[in-house]
Amino acid sequence: MMENALNVNKKRLAIIGGAGMLGLIALLLVLFMSGTVFAAFPLSGVGGFIISADKITGTNFKLYPSLGETENKPVWAQAAIDLESATINGLMLSKNINTESALGSYNVKSVDVIVTGGDVVGKNLKLRVSGIESDNTLFKNLQVKEYYTDNPLNVIDLQAPNLTLDHPKLNTHFLSAGDISIPGMKLKIVANMKDGSKLGDF
Repeated sequence: MMENALNVNKKRLAIIGGAGMLGLIALLLVLFMSGTVFAAFPLSGVGGFIISADKITGTNFKLYPSLGETENKPVWAQAAIDLESATINGLMLSKNINTESALGSYNVKSVDVIVTGGDVVGKNLKLRVSGIESDNTLFKNLQVKEYYTDNPLNVIDLQAPNLTLDHPKLNTHFLSAGDISIPGMKLKIVANMKDGSKLGDF
């Protein structure tokens, strides 16, 4: 008996989707290790907030495949990053929010929410990202491990005792920290007007 063409085999779909996601993550990992850009910013149709800095140094770095929510996607392939500790020099965290439907009558096209700080120190940082840029990436004692498992999210990871990123940019969807200190923190909300001007910048 011929199987209905519209009857989707969920297990097969999950395997194919997982394999495709793994291929994407593997490509991202290879490009990340080479220190090149592997994602354009912002990622069109995905969402995210941007973390940028002059330099990020971290200890007990680990990167592995993950799935998670984004602004525009209920589930999206991401790279999970864990750091035992990190120092972020010249932090800038920014998020662009389209406000045209709510504030269009005031000629406001979008709003940028921007947080800046000095030398930020954090412990037990966890991030979920869909893109990383770095002028230079330095690992100490890097290990790339592959695992025999049925779970496609546990098949490969990168680990290094020390990590340094020069002028990094991360398209981020999740950030948590056990402890974090942000000296000189500033928050500003900048309105991007339809005529190209900005209001609220300082």
